[in-house]
Amino acid sequence: MSRRRSSNPTKAISITLPMTLLDEIDDRLTRLQSRSAWIAQACHGRLKDGDHVDLTTRKLLAMLQQRMLEMEDHTLYTLLQDRYNNLTS
Repeated sequence: MSRRRSSNPTKAISITLPMTLLDEIDDRLTRLQSRSAWIAQACHGRLKDGDHVDLTTRKLLAMLQQRMLEMEDHTLYTLLQDRYNNLTS
């Protein structure tokens, strides 16, 4: 009896990453986690949520500012407003 084949087989690839990025990834992994699985999950997330990942800081701050206007936390709103003003001036 032959072995059952995967419906979505994997393929080994070679990529080049800066050592600092590789160190950051390795720091997030536990002893039992796979680096390949972590990178594959990050790729899936980017493909799924790509529109949100590419937000500029300015757009993100504008979205946060709008959200803060709807909230009661004025301290956080003030900090956000100051940061937004620094970026846009």
